[in-house]
Amino acid sequence: MRDPLRSRCNKEYVDAIDISNNIPISEEDLKKAMEKVSETSKNMNVLKETDKEKIVSFKKDDGSIAYVISWADEKNPNRTNFAFVDQSELVSKKLISTASLNDSSAVATVISAAKVSFWNGSYLETYGSATTGGVHIHFSAKDGLWLAGGAATAAVLLGIILDGPLPFGDAIGALVAFGIATFYWAESNSDNSIDVSIPYANALQYPLTGHVSMKIGSHWYTI
Repeated sequence: MRDPLRSRCNKEYVDAIDISNNIPISEEDLKKAMEKVSETSKNMNVLKETDKEKIVSFKKDDGSIAYVISWADEKNPNRTNFAFVDQSELVSKKLISTASLNDSSAVATVISAAKVSFWNGSYLETYGSATTGGVHIHFSAKDGLWLAGGAATAAVLLGIILDGPLPFGDAIGALVAFGIATFYWAESNSDNSIDVSIPYANALQYPLTGHVSMKIGSHWYTI
C-alpha cells in the first residue's frame, strides 16, 4: 500500500530540486530593480508589530501613502494573510479623519480592526519540513495585477511579508516582485491570481549566488 505521507514528502522534495525549466533573468534589469528597492525601503515605517500581526506604512511610486498588513490566520497555523490599503481609502470610507492620519497609533488601530475588509484573498503558507518544505504564496487577482505593474514598492512589501517565514526573505522579496512583474501575464491563473513557491533549500542558496530558483505559475525561473 502506498504511504501518503511518504508520497507528499517525495513531492515536496521534487518541488525543491526540479528546476529543469528555469529561465535566467537579465542581470542589468535585476540590478535596476534592486536599486529602486533600496531607495523605496527608506520610506517605510513600522506602525505595529506583534507575534500575530504587522502593519507597515510606505510611500508609493506616485508619492501617496499606503499600508501593508499581515496577520496570522485563525484557522490555519501555517498560513499568514496579507493585504494592502491606500491612505486615501481609510479617509474615503470614513474609518479615520484626515486630521488623525499623522497619529500612527490611531491609524494602526483602524487598519487592524478593518483588515478583513481590505483583504482580497492573498496569503502565504509554509509546507513540509526544514529540508523538504518551503513557502507558497497566493496573490489574488487584484494584488497580482498591482504587482504586475512593477512598482518598486511591491518589492519592499514582499520583503516584509517573506521576512521570517523564508530564509533571507527580506531580500528575496525583491526577486519575487521582479519575477511576478516579468512573468505575470504568462503564468497567472485563469482568474488572474498567481502562485509562487520557493523551497527553503533554494532560498538558502541566495547568499552564495545572489539568485533564487522559484516556481511562478507552472514554471521554474532563476531570478
